Amino acid sequence: MALLSIPGTGGTISGISRYLKPLIPSLKVFLVDPPGSGLYNKVKYNIMYSPYEAEGTRRRHQVDTIVEGVGLNRMTENFNTAHGLIDDAIRVSDEEAVAMARYLVREEGLFVGSSSAINCVGCVRVARQLGPGNRIVTILCDSGQRHLTKFWNDEYLKQHNIYPKGGEGLSFIE
Repeated sequence: MALLSIPGTGGTISGISRYLKPLIPSLKVFLVDPPGSGLYNKVKYNIMYSPYEAEGTRRRHQVDTIVEGVGLNRMTENFNTAHGLIDDAIRVSDEEAVAMARYLVREEGLFVGSSSAINCVGCVRVARQLGPGNRIVTILCDSGQRHLTKFWNDEYLKQHNIYPKGGEGLSFIE
């Protein structure tokens, strides 16, 4: 069984991991985050800062991303409680998140926000990694309703060189 979650403040991934890991010893927990995430680097490499933040190169916004509300670059007490419980981390690009959201609305009727979309991309990657016969769980933590001005706005996306295709051609799904 695998659990995938974005970290945000870390409350959800930490709380669920702390509860389920003792009950399901084979459970694998994956953090899913956008480029530039310090928490991604903490889980993968046990170092908080990404190459985007090397000394003397740090910008006000380390990485411009359409995916909002995740990709923190600070440790929270919530996240610290999951120390040793998160098995791996997955990085998902804006393009993958947008394509997944378009796919989900077209194929499943799910109007999700960017956080839910990156969780779903992570699920597909883990499903391929683990193979058939495994159960994968995630949380659809946001609706597309709160993301209309950026994530679901094709004109805004095009200004940031992201060209939504309605979910066709998802290389991570096909």
